[in-house]
Amino acid sequence: MAASAIPFRPWARRMLTPTVEALLALICLLAVVGLGLLAKTAFVTRHDLRVDVRAEALRSPHGTQLALALTDAASEVVGIGVLLLAVVVLVLRRRRWDAARLVAAAGTAWVLGIVLKSLIGRTRPPATLELLKPDSAASFPSGHDTTACITILVALVVLRGLPRARLVVTALAVVFAAAVGASRVYLGDHYPTDVLGSWLTVATAALLVRAFTDLRPVRRAATRLLRDPAPEPIGARS
Repeated sequence: MAASAIPFRPWARRMLTPTVEALLALICLLAVVGLGLLAKTAFVTRHDLRVDVRAEALRSPHGTQLALALTDAASEVVGIGVLLLAVVVLVLRRRRWDAARLVAAAGTAWVLGIVLKSLIGRTRPPATLELLKPDSAASFPSGHDTTACITILVALVVLRGLPRARLVVTALAVVFAAAVGASRVYLGDHYPTDVLGSWLTVATAALLVRAFTDLRPVRRAATRLLRDPAPEPIGARS
């Protein structure tokens, strides 16, 4: 299998052309923007707030310590560190193309999250619910959970070719991202829809980067610049 080919079954690989990937990315983008605008309405905010209030009632000293630890583990500094470690591993394994695509996907997710925060402009939950001072005034999407979701991409890319390890580590990354999202609600820093927005943000970024890098001219350019074996064309035998 080529260096950056993702091990889909042949029929799935034939379906996931750059055009289809771009369409899926557009759908995810519209979904996250639509969710953000919907989240600002009084109806959604009222129901979101009910969840935050119920989470406040469940607080305990040990639960708070765990939530704070999860928040620290999903900081951008930690996320960048994990990404750099993944890049080093991929480069040492002569998978420079995969490393470049992973950096592009993670970077796009972080930038898109910042853009959405500014575009949507949703305010945080009431200060009376906060256990931790927010790092910004905007609430949608959750930046910490965006970083946590990026670890799912790291697991999928770095462990390609190791199916059992990939399945286990990816599952753990999903649990971690879900736990971080729950901790952000528990701490009163975010609403549940902010967390859902972070998942859609990362999915949008991953699909956008995949659609672009699956274009044949981009693949050929990557082969020349990175001196990496050219990825198999869409629909090639795996």
